[in-house]
Amino acid sequence: MGVLCDLIVDESLRTIVALATTAIIGGIVWLVTLRIRSQTIRSLLSNPRRPFDLYYRGDSAPEHNKRIYFKEDGSIGDGNNNENRWGVKFGVLELYASSGAVYSKFRWDKTTGKLQHVNDPTLPSVMGQYIVPLFIPPDA
Repeated sequence: MGVLCDLIVDESLRTIVALATTAIIGGIVWLVTLRIRSQTIRSLLSNPRRPFDLYYRGDSAPEHNKRIYFKEDGSIGDGNNNENRWGVKFGVLELYASSGAVYSKFRWDKTTGKLQHVNDPTLPSVMGQYIVPLFIPPDA
């Protein structure tokens, strides 16, 4: 009976170590993935001359979009009270209202080449919004 108990304890410890190792590795991979996503978004926004079209109603109607610029100081060129400043956290672009509260959040979708709204119902912005990066104009 003692050998059986030792075997059960030994196997239980191996299982616990394996689960803990898997959780630690998974956590590290998750953090690295978020860092890469954040760097990708920052790289996309790094040229203050690159214009972006914000489709704020979630459709492609010309009257429902506006041209904005992400400035190096964290402000938004041609923004308004809803799109006043920007930042990147955990692989997500956050747009802040003039009050400082998060107004919209976007994730980079490399398959469509757009920043897609996260569609979080707790945010005050319209769901379905997206931002399209445009051509960087050549130096004049």
